Amino acid sequence: MKERIKGAFTKKKIFHVLKMALFVVALSLILLSLLGTVAHATGLVDDTINAENLYSKYPLSNYQLDFYVDNSWSWLPWNWLDGIGKSVQYGLYCITNFVWTISLYLSNATGYVVQEAYKLDFINDMADSIGKSIQTLAGVTENGFSSTGFYVGFLLLIILVVGMYVAYTGLIKRETSKALHAVINFV
Repeated sequence: MKERIKGAFTKKKIFHVLKMALFVVALSLILLSLLGTVAHATGLVDDTINAENLYSKYPLSNYQLDFYVDNSWSWLPWNWLDGIGKSVQYGLYCITNFVWTISLYLSNATGYVVQEAYKLDFINDMADSIGKSIQTLAGVTENGFSSTGFYVGFLLLIILVVGMYVAYTGLIKRETSKALHAVINFV
């Protein structure tokens, strides 16, 4: 059994399998780079320039840290150590600029979110929509009562009920002032 396993996994076979896998990966990458399509999407940060908003008055490319590292004469042997220090300084400046750019994009995204939050006035829109729906259901328009709605259907019934109450209160109980108040309140 061990001999069979050793025969199946020789160095030559393993090297051949690795070579084929590397070839397949390289061929796939080449084909994807030549034939693949690139998807472009908009980011979270809106890059439009709008003078009304202070956060988007200037494009984001205007906000970068300026730095300069003097690399002149760093090729001379007695300036090699100084050249290494300047390279480290340049690297630190690049890291600082990267952190600044991240902060810039976060600030711009926050400004955009706040702007959109102030634009979002769904309560007022919903209140207007609910008011119009209630008026439609009730049967009230700008010109008065319409031919459809609850008020039109129940108006005769309400007049009948108020009339019965006024007749009972005024004629049977002899409380004419109370009956008169009911008529005035109804109107």
